[in-house]
Amino acid sequence: MLKIIMSIPINIDIHFFTSINIGLLNYFNNKKLRCKFFKPISQIENYNFDYTNNILNQYNNLNIKSINSLKINDINLLNNDTTYNNIIENIIKKYFQNIKNTDIILIEGIIPFYIEQILFKLNCDIANIFDAKIIFVTSMCSKNETLKKTKSIIDIIFKKNIYDLKSKYIFSFVKEKFTNQNSNPFFYNINIFKNFFLKKEKNIINNNLLSFNKEKIICIPWLKNFIFGIDLKIICIYLNCNLPINLKYNNIKYIIFFNKQIFVNKEFFVKSLIIISLKDNQNIKKIYNILSKNIFCKAILFTDFIKKESDLIIKKFSKIINNNIYLIYTKNNFYKIYLKIQSIYKNNFPTSDDKLILNIINYINLYIPSKILNNKKYINYKIYNSPFIFKYNLINKACKFKKTILLPEGNELRTLKAAAICSKKNIAKCILLGNKKEIINIAKINNIDLNDNMNIIDPKYIRNNYIEKLMYIRKDKLLNENNAIKLLKDNMFLATMMLKNNEVDGIVSGANATTANTIRPALQIIKTLPEYSIISSIFIMLLPKNILIFSDCAINPNPNYKQLAEIAIQSAQTSKLFNIKPKIAMISYSTGNSSTGIEVEKVYKATKLVQNKLPNLIIDGPLQYDAAVIKSIGKYKAPKSLVAGKANIIIFPDLNTGNTTYKAVQRTSKIISIGPILQGIKKPINDLSRGASIEDIIYTIAVTVIQAGSKKK
Repeated sequence: MLKIIMSIPINIDIHFFTSINIGLLNYFNNKKLRCKFFKPISQIENYNFDYTNNILNQYNNLNIKSINSLKINDINLLNNDTTYNNIIENIIKKYFQNIKNTDIILIEGIIPFYIEQILFKLNCDIANIFDAKIIFVTSMCSKNETLKKTKSIIDIIFKKNIYDLKSKYIFSFVKEKFTNQNSNPFFYNINIFKNFFLKKEKNIINNNLLSFNKEKIICIPWLKNFIFGIDLKIICIYLNCNLPINLKYNNIKYIIFFNKQIFVNKEFFVKSLIIISLKDNQNIKKIYNILSKNIFCKAILFTDFIKKESDLIIKKFSKIINNNIYLIYTKNNFYKIYLKIQSIYKNNFPTSDDKLILNIINYINLYIPSKILNNKKYINYKIYNSPFIFKYNLINKACKFKKTILLPEGNELRTLKAAAICSKKNIAKCILLGNKKEIINIAKINNIDLNDNMNIIDPKYIRNNYIEKLMYIRKDKLLNENNAIKLLKDNMFLATMMLKNNEVDGIVSGANATTANTIRPALQIIKTLPEYSIISSIFIMLLPKNILIFSDCAINPNPNYKQLAEIAIQSAQTSKLFNIKPKIAMISYSTGNSSTGIEVEKVYKATKLVQNKLPNLIIDGPLQYDAAVIKSIGKYKAPKSLVAGKANIIIFPDLNTGNTTYKAVQRTSKIISIGPILQGIKKPINDLSRGASIEDIIYTIAVTVIQAGSKKK
């Protein structure tokens, strides 16, 4: 069964984070698990995060398939709801294309390099989308920083962002005590580490495994031999220096800025790039004396290079090194190079160094717990229908039906934008009713692409086509020609007649009109299905961690118990269109027989009526809202109920309760609510809230397509 694990970085650099992921991939590979690696976004602007993927491509010993990543040209695109949703949709699409013949997918989060909140939110959203089990990867800055403090920092960050992520382990690198919170262990001024190398090396912090609630923190010591280094050629290109002739791969372990009192440890010195100013005569002499004793470093970078003056010094150095080290130079001054080079290791990883990669794998494997996959809750992955995946599946399903949706409010800006997106994505072919010149002008002003999958129909040219048929349909009401003409001046009546004539497959309206104006033509022209006496509505509430259906929140003010039973049955039928197995809670101010009253009795009788008609349907009532949706409360208040704490369809007793509740949940939680979706009607017509967003309209169009596609011909 498929397992989803995501590593999320917290206050750590790319080297340590990549090391953990490579180590985990190797561990899964050794367990004979069919593993895939997924870096959802590999590049944002000029920042590349694809180091793990590069290692997989170059290091032959890991036979693990990578899932192609996305690239983002502008990080500000993540602030745009529509673009952000497109990115998420593409991530989900790539995921579903790669889940076959797979035991485990390791998703690697993005290190928040800047605008941290946006990238942190993106990591959290991706974890929530796939209900991934989280491995946090962080670091400690000193011996005195406790594991408990590290965990508390993570907890504060996640609670602040209101994320409920399922964490299993925290891998924490521990840096040696010569570093501080802002230092990078790969860049040293000689004086920073002077005292450290005078002492005997000690394994300062031993491996510890401490438990905090359900999380285990793995503490990995940072050791001197666990230093990554970087190819000298990359440094030269990055600093715009000269490239020495016949420059081969040369792994620079340390960088020494040679500008203070000199202290040299030979073992350390030979792995270093020395950076020194050609204006610093005193230290030029000192480094020359060191080299004269055949103590060679890997390379020397001379700053402040001036052609004629500097050539003499470099020639002098060339005579004593005998090609044992590389000499490079730059016109930039010492301080500028110092500032620039501080970030080079943040954006580079030695992916081509097979020996180093092997050492990293072997080192990390020492600290991966043998029981990391033994917890049943951790490995048994069930199909999880997160709100993001629900939206993706909704769009994906709609695209297969190839239906035409009519939008009577063709000149309404939100509707126009939504129609353009739906048409471009092939969710539906959209027809806009309205003045063609006006709609084209609105589109031009707002940079809306009116693509080939859209059509604009001017109502004034087609109204007269429906006069006689409308009179026939409404003959019982003695509708005459003049009144029929008046009705058809209303775009909603005209649209409903087009639907009646099978010229379109469904209607979405209401961004500028009341629900009554949308439903009235439907009741008069399309009418209810023969098995029902009423039309009702649902809202699909996409909550942060689950999906609920609310009904009826838009149509029936005070249904009697028979009508309430109909609403429950209609809602159950609608839910099946979206692969939701109905568990219906009939809501009241009382749970079970804890209270009595006319309204409680109505809910009780409605529940019994549904149970008699559909004995296999999972339904219970009366239930209070908290008992219906919260497991602990449901178990306490209704311990024998199959619905309490597990409900996914909420049937409210009246419109006052339903409409108030849905708006309170929608607006305070800032969630997407799709609807109202009309049910019990012969052909799909759906209403929009007048406060609907572009995204709300897109998903309502998709729902309408699915309803149309499921209708029996």
